[in-house]
Amino acid sequence: MNFTSNKINPAVWGTCIVLLMLPELLMLDTKTWWDAPVVIVFNILFYGFFAWLFCGLASLTGRRTELALQVVLQAVMAAYSVSNVFMLIMFNRHWDAYSWQFLCETNGRESSEFFSSYVLSLPTLVILAGYVALFVAEVRVGRRVKRWRLFPRCRLWAVAASIIGMVMVGQTIFFGPDVQVNYERVAKYHSPIKRNAMWNIWQSALIYDSFRDEFARCAQSLRTYKERVWCSEREADVVMIVGESFNRHMSNLYDGKYDTNPRLKALNKQGCLFLFNDVVASDNGTTQNFKQFLSPVAVGDGRSWCDAPLFPFLLRRCGYNVVFYSNQYAGMEMDKKFNASMGFFNAPGIGPNLFNHHNTRIYQYDMQLIDAYRANRNDIESPTRNFIIFHLCGQHVGYGERYPADFAKFSARSVKSKLRLSDEQRGVVADYLNATLYNDYVVDSIIRMFADRNAIVLYFSDHGEEVYDFRLLHGCTDLKTDDPRALHSQLDIPFMLYVSPRYAATHPQQVERIKRSLDRPFMTDNLPQLIFDLLGVRTKYYKPESSVINDAYRPQKQRKLQVGREYN
Repeated sequence: MNFTSNKINPAVWGTCIVLLMLPELLMLDTKTWWDAPVVIVFNILFYGFFAWLFCGLASLTGRRTELALQVVLQAVMAAYSVSNVFMLIMFNRHWDAYSWQFLCETNGRESSEFFSSYVLSLPTLVILAGYVALFVAEVRVGRRVKRWRLFPRCRLWAVAASIIGMVMVGQTIFFGPDVQVNYERVAKYHSPIKRNAMWNIWQSALIYDSFRDEFARCAQSLRTYKERVWCSEREADVVMIVGESFNRHMSNLYDGKYDTNPRLKALNKQGCLFLFNDVVASDNGTTQNFKQFLSPVAVGDGRSWCDAPLFPFLLRRCGYNVVFYSNQYAGMEMDKKFNASMGFFNAPGIGPNLFNHHNTRIYQYDMQLIDAYRANRNDIESPTRNFIIFHLCGQHVGYGERYPADFAKFSARSVKSKLRLSDEQRGVVADYLNATLYNDYVVDSIIRMFADRNAIVLYFSDHGEEVYDFRLLHGCTDLKTDDPRALHSQLDIPFMLYVSPRYAATHPQQVERIKRSLDRPFMTDNLPQLIFDLLGVRTKYYKPESSVINDAYRPQKQRKLQVGREYN
């Protein structure tokens, strides 16, 4: 059979292009007037060529096989296109290494909550209806239109098609196995492929594969650590509570207008809870933040988080009993080596070196986790020098699932906004406020559990959350390209230190240093430096100029985020 004389259905070919171009149009980020038309034309030609190639190869088979191949290909394309459009509209995200990582870190409970919160929403149903209409149109047009020859008879068109084909085939040199080489090639030849979603997915796949290398390097940094580390603190316990998705601007501890934190506010007025006023997370994802704030390597240090021993490991070397209790990743979820925020702990050579104890199950509500800890406390804690990490669900998306019914203080009618919010959207905000109120109760309960000890309790959130702050969107987005205002919603976090009466009496100088530091700008990638300073840890990784409570502290002129952007 002569390949050049074969014919394809233009409706099938055109539908393939539309499926792949819809996400591209939503991802356009134009900086000059000519940027958008160049990118659009290039991507249409790129997808058009490869769709033409597939349709041509399929046409070599029988009609039934050709139809089956088209159905399979378009099903894959539709799954990619629908999911990408959904993420772009709902979260300003698209498929990349971090989106895949978020998918891997999602547990069964979160999947169910996500499905009920987003997949069954009106915008999602509208998106699906649009795709159904596209396929209906394809079927109807495909039955009426004449099939096209693979190669046009007109010599001019044939030459143009051949040139386009050669240019598009040439783009494959940018799909190499090395991320950096691919970036350098694209920059050298100024190829528009850098604005193509498929190329970016390819690069992201290579980056995701590099995570495995990071895990191996992290394990090696622990295995080869030979330094004799010690600390001057001989008694005090430290409790580190890691919250989830807490936007400090939604709390009356800061500039929030709702009474979401009455208990912690009371402790603050008593003078035993100190609020830091200018602290941000280095990313808006649990995964990346955990890696960064456990490592003594900060974002701007020129090295990766995995190239130094994580600070829980160093504290164990100091003789501390390190405990990890998480209400997100435990039991079966901890068995996922690549479940992101806790998955890297399960890589060989990492997890067993970090913690003396960790829990084995998760609970519906955070207070149930704390009650389980309290019930086993005598078997977990040492008489002194405990470093206990509680990882809460906090205000994780699916806000209505985060608190029991008796904490439903706020309703849709309680919500005031400059935006034109629907009743459903006001209900989402109310759920977030109630989750914050419940979180206030949980954190206060933890503090009271250690109030009679020589202890210091640190609370902060892994990142913030956008909850209809300045636009009709809630959740976390791609901060690399998003509106600068999103940085404040998604990165501005509460950060506070509680000192027990016994700790204050035995560490008066520490308390004074804390008081002097409350207005200093800080980012959680330097959290280990604060921990080292509080406990008097002496290691080559300690940098007093990076500890926010140290009088030698030098704040960064610009806080560089993990996405490469600067926080202003």
